[in-house]
This record gives sequence, structure tokens and C-alpha cells, in this order.
Amino acid sequence: MWDFLVNIMSHAGAQVVFLVLFAWYFFHHRKDASMPASRIGWIRFAALASVFAYLMLSWSSGIRPALAQAAVFGMFLINLYLLNLVICSRLERPYRRAIETYCLEPQNQEHLNGIWGTGKRFYYFGFFLQSLLSGGSPARFLHEIAAGRIRDDIHHALARCGEAGQFISLNGVLSYLESQLGRDETLPQDFKDLIHKEIQQFGKHAWIEAQVNDYLRTAIENPENIHNPQWSQMWDKARGKP
Repeated sequence: MWDFLVNIMSHAGAQVVFLVLFAWYFFHHRKDASMPASRIGWIRFAALASVFAYLMLSWSSGIRPALAQAAVFGMFLINLYLLNLVICSRLERPYRRAIETYCLEPQNQEHLNGIWGTGKRFYYFGFFLQSLLSGGSPARFLHEIAAGRIRDDIHHALARCGEAGQFISLNGVLSYLESQLGRDETLPQDFKDLIHKEIQQFGKHAWIEAQVNDYLRTAIENPENIHNPQWSQMWDKARGKP
């Protein structure tokens, strides 16, 4: 069995078939929003395909057997690199979907557990070789990388949801107040009932909702415009001057 696999991998035709399959996979998923980190770009794939074509032409030009085997080995390394990207993409897709699910229901703790589980698999696999060359504990290196990257990905995802009005909005603020009100056991029940009615009544005013949402969006994108909206206009005019 092992000899059969070695014979297959050492044949240039098999390497060409693998390259075509990988090319189809990446071009088919080139616009997939669930794999922004692992999908391959046109320039990088063109460079790899050019090197592969050069090795293929070298192999078919009748060079010495040792050099021909070296060319096939180079094609094998390119396909091995592409296989690594395919595995990363398969691990990244459930991770990104878990983040999207969390943005829709951020108060659910189970969604965070799903993000951590899928995110660890994705980043552990992606940085495994770097961990071996880190000079320290590979396990600690991978844990720190995964924790930092997952935290940043969640922040960016929540910022995008906030800009779309899905998370950082008046409804999001009111939902947070109601959840905190229900958790606070030091407040009397009569006071909770009163505040709950006030929160519901506050959320029914369309004008207030529009103003609060505009304030939150401005605080995220351009906080300097909250109290001085003319400042940005002055800055834009100053940048336009020679």
C-alpha cells in the first residue's frame, strides 16, 4: 500500500491532476465569505502555477532522472502547500459561521463555547509549524495565538454587526438593560417591574431609536463628530488644499 502511494506521488501526471483539483476548489470558493484567511489570491496562485509549470516543463524535457525526480518533488511540495490551505479552509468555515451565529445572539454563552472550540482547531492547525520554531513551548504559543486571534475576530465581527444596526443599537442597549435588571438580585421586585415598563416604553419611540442608533454609529466610526461635526468638514477641506 505504501509503495503504491509512493509510486502515485512520484508521477508527474498525478501531481498535475492534484493541481487541477486544488485550482477548481479555490476558484469555486474564491468569493466565500466564510474563509477570508485561508482562501488563496489570484497573484499567489498564479505564482505557484508558474513555478509548477516550470517544473513540469523541466521534467518533460528529457533531463537526467535525478533532476526529473527533483522536479516531481517540487511539484509535490506545491500541492502539499495547497492541501494545507484546503484543510485550513475546511476548518475556518465552521469557525466563521460560529462567529456569525454569536453576532445574532450575543447573550448566549453557548455560542462563545462554539467559537472557542472551532477557533482553536483552525488556529492551532494554521500555526503549528510556527509553534515548533517559536523557541518556547509550542502548546503555550498556540494557546496565546488562538486566544488573541479569536478575541480580535469577535471584536471585528461585533463592530460590523454594530455598523449594520444588528448589535450596537437602541434595541441592543435595551436588551442589555433588561438582562442586567433580571440578574440584579439586590433590587426590589416593584422597582424591577417599574424599570421594565419604562424600558419597554422608551423603546417604542421611533425618533429616540433613530437618534440613539445614529449616536452609537457615530461613536464607533467617527467619535470626534459627536460634539463637533464641523471638525471633519474642516479636516477634509484642509486635506484638499495643496
